[in-house]
Amino acid sequence: MPDKLPSDTEMLGYGLWSLAQQPALAVRTIRNTVEVALQLRDRFAPSEAPTPSLPLTAPRTCFNHTLTPHRCLGLQTVELSRVKAVKNAAGCTVNDVVLALCAGALRSYLDERGEHPEQPLLAMVPVSVRSTDEQGALGNKVSTAFASLATDIDDPLVRLGAIHESMATAKEAQQLIGADALQNWVEFAAPAVAAQAARMYTSLHLADRHRPLFNVTISNVPGPPFPLYVAGARVIATNPIGPIFDGAGLNITVMSYMDRLDFGLLGCPELLPDVDRLAGAIATALDELEHALGLNGSPADDAPVSTG
Repeated sequence: MPDKLPSDTEMLGYGLWSLAQQPALAVRTIRNTVEVALQLRDRFAPSEAPTPSLPLTAPRTCFNHTLTPHRCLGLQTVELSRVKAVKNAAGCTVNDVVLALCAGALRSYLDERGEHPEQPLLAMVPVSVRSTDEQGALGNKVSTAFASLATDIDDPLVRLGAIHESMATAKEAQQLIGADALQNWVEFAAPAVAAQAARMYTSLHLADRHRPLFNVTISNVPGPPFPLYVAGARVIATNPIGPIFDGAGLNITVMSYMDRLDFGLLGCPELLPDVDRLAGAIATALDELEHALGLNGSPADDAPVSTG
C-alpha cells in the first residue's frame, strides 16, 4: 500500500521544519539582503538620482482585483519591421517599444471606460539574469523588474522616453541586487509554505484590501527570425500566453517570429470583459508612435531583436 497523501497542515509542518534545518542559508540570505539594501540606498538616495519604480505603488484599475476561475484571451499581431523602425528612430530598444505599445493601449482602453487613474500604471517585467557564460544552457534564470508605463503622459513619444528611462533605472537596480540574492530567497522559501500562503491570500480576498503589487505583467520573448516546421507543416503564427495573479488580472506576453510580433493578452473576464478591445488598441498605439516620429512605414534594418 502506498503512503497516504499528506494533508495541507502536514505539508506546512514539513515545510516549516525544512526551513529550521537551513540556518546557514538563512544567515547568508539575510546578510546578502542587508548588503544589497545598503548598496541601493547609496546609489539612489541622492535627490538627483533617478528612483526605480517600486511594488505596492501602483494605482488600482478594473483588472487589479481578486480573480475568478474564468479566463479570456485577446490576440494581436504587428509587423516587427515597423517596431524596429520606431526603435531606430527613437534610439531605444525593441523592449521599450513593446512596453510603450502596451502603455498606449492600456491608456486608451481605460480612457474609454472612464477609469484612467492619475498615477502611471506599473508593469512587472520578467528579465533574464543569465551571465555571459550561461548563454545556451538549459532552463530559465529569470528575475523581475518593475517599470513605470508613464500612462499619465499624453504625448506617445515623451511616454516612450519615460519608459526607456524607467527600464534603464530598473536594470541598474537589478544589477546591484544580483541573481544570487533573489535565488537565495527562492531556495529559502519552502514550496509548501509558499503554497499555503498563496491559498490563504486568495481565500481571504486580500488582493482587494491593499494597493496592487503591480498593475500588469508584460513579458517580451525573442523568437526565431527563421521559419519553424512541425511534422513538415510550416508554423505561420504563435499565440503566447502567460499567467495572471490575484490583484494583477492581466498578462501581456509578446513573442517575435519572422517579421511578426505576436501579443497574447490573458485576463479574467469578470474584470476585463472586453479584452479584444484592449488587444486592438495595440495596433493604434503603434500608429500613434509612427505618426509622432514622422515615419511612413518604411522597413527597418535587419538588426537582431533586442530584449535589453
